[in-house]
Amino acid sequence: MSRNCLKKLLLLLGFCSALDAAVPLTREAVPLPSATNEDALIVQALLSEEEGNYTFSRRVYEKLYTLTGNKEYLIREAQDALTEKKNQIQSIANLTRWVTQHPTDHDKQLYLMLAALYIQTHALAEADEIVDAYLTGGETDSEDLQEFGALKIQLGKFGDALDLLEKAYTKSPDEQTALQIAALYLLKLQQPERAIQFLEKHLKQDQHVSIGFYFKLIELYAKENRLDRVLALYKELYLRDPQNYFLQKIIEISIYQKDMKGLIQFLEKTRGNEALLYNVYKDSGFFDKASSLARKIYTETAKPKWLAEQAVLLYEQAEEAHAVTPAILKRMSKMFDEAFAKGAQKAIYLNYYGYTLIDHDLDIDKGIGMVRRALGKEPDNIYYLDSLAWGLYKKGECRNAYKLMRRIVQKEGLKEQEIQDHYKAIKACLKHNKEH
Repeated sequence: MSRNCLKKLLLLLGFCSALDAAVPLTREAVPLPSATNEDALIVQALLSEEEGNYTFSRRVYEKLYTLTGNKEYLIREAQDALTEKKNQIQSIANLTRWVTQHPTDHDKQLYLMLAALYIQTHALAEADEIVDAYLTGGETDSEDLQEFGALKIQLGKFGDALDLLEKAYTKSPDEQTALQIAALYLLKLQQPERAIQFLEKHLKQDQHVSIGFYFKLIELYAKENRLDRVLALYKELYLRDPQNYFLQKIIEISIYQKDMKGLIQFLEKTRGNEALLYNVYKDSGFFDKASSLARKIYTETAKPKWLAEQAVLLYEQAEEAHAVTPAILKRMSKMFDEAFAKGAQKAIYLNYYGYTLIDHDLDIDKGIGMVRRALGKEPDNIYYLDSLAWGLYKKGECRNAYKLMRRIVQKEGLKEQEIQDHYKAIKACLKHNKEH
């Protein structure tokens, strides 16, 4: 311990002793334990602590120290004073006396207790002196620097705390210290960018940080509206631990940023997301890639759904190119028939095939039958009802078709162009029949 620190501690000891003499403490009201055997006194102290009688246990530890001179009892006595939030002045005097009489004893617990007692009694300047006395009194390791850095934060000495924590990180660059430094930059120094930079630096050095570390950095990026970095971290997390939650976030952010190309590239590099990749291909208009992937999945799984999907893609691709030919329609019909024969039963496929048969006048009765099967599964689906109305119209049953269309329009309005066109045609058909 430095000579100046020792002088200050001696002055503090005199201050505490004067207070001890001037203020009648509650200790006089607590009888001293009668036992003199060390083990018996320890049992008394422990039992008193269990019962919450810290005033008595503190007196027992004082007596144990008087009997043995063991500083551990001073530390336990100080802990009880902190717990009961009474008699701190006496505990400060006891610890200060030990420290001044044993200037080479660099026991961290003594200094931590002494600083904590001063903080509890709002003697912050004295607590700061104790922290500095420990830090300048001997060798310190990373744990020491972290603990006393935390005390500096309590004392409002944020610059000093940052210096101690950064020194601790240099000695032992662990995740927890990095998070503490980032929190200090963010909450006390109001420097979010420095917090981000420090966490980024640690992430580059340590590829095995916890998921919680990632979430902290994601939180900071989100507050700064840096969604590109949020997305990048979620991708890293998913590659490390393929949780559905991470994938959902990747999809949400990619859609929000309209980065479907980036989403596709990511999904192409991962395994187990073929169905999702297929939907992204299809929704993004990459029909060749979607069709190729559907064929691959069908070959691997033999699930008829994927044969039906190939039929849908064949038609969509041809329609986009304005090249729906009889040959295309024939191939599509063959695929759908095979898919249904093998067990595909989803309403969406039944309606799609049925409507196509109706709209192209391939087989209106068969198409209506397909649509009715779809409605058997989803009776209130307006798109399936529209398909049925269109089929009835094609058969000349305009009155029945019009009843269905009125139901659709009452429910959904005329927002969609195809429903507008069907409603207009069916209404004209009904009017024409009335006139004749």
